[in-house]
Amino acid sequence: MTTIQELDSRLNAMIASGKILEAVSEFFADDAVFQEGTAKPRVGKKANLEFLGGFLKTLEAFNGATLHHQAVGANVSFSEWTFDMVGPDGPIVWHEVLRREWKDGKVVAERFYNAGA
Repeated sequence: MTTIQELDSRLNAMIASGKILEAVSEFFADDAVFQEGTAKPRVGKKANLEFLGGFLKTLEAFNGATLHHQAVGANVSFSEWTFDMVGPDGPIVWHEVLRREWKDGKVVAERFYNAGA
């Protein structure tokens, strides 16, 4: 059986290589819940793929995603990232922490926390 550590590492490797939509498609449950900070959650893998796809189409460049730290507990994983992109209004640099809840080998909830500059 594949561990959450192994699954999370594979998911993070896909994100780091810019395969964000593919990673969501492969590793997230169909009814997964996504939330950014205190914003209203998006429910369902399909809704999040549409949201992310729309955002990624606005980018002029995706310069990379750097994984700084990763931690895995019983059914939860955390990863700290810096995303470097160029949007229509110029550079976008996000520092964030992602918290994922896992069940049966799939992410059932993911929440983004802004980690500041």
